[in-house]
Amino acid sequence: MMLRTLSVELAYRNPRAVCVALHPGTVDTPLSKPFQSSLSSTGIFSPHQAATNLLGIIAGLSAEDTGSFIAWDGQPISY
Repeated sequence: MMLRTLSVELAYRNPRAVCVALHPGTVDTPLSKPFQSSLSSTGIFSPHQAATNLLGIIAGLSAEDTGSFIAWDGQPISY
């Protein structure tokens, strides 16, 4: 709800602004180590790859995307 409210309020000030939440996928960090054993190695991203994936998503966003929750692969996540 916070994202949706923020995106609406931000659009009042700047209609071209984009406010989204991004899910980077599982990133190979100490935080995710306990959960990695249940995933294939193709489902775990290096920090560099995760950042590259998210930058690609950001580059393709438009004002119509504001308020969305988007996965690392560009797919919308329902919430």
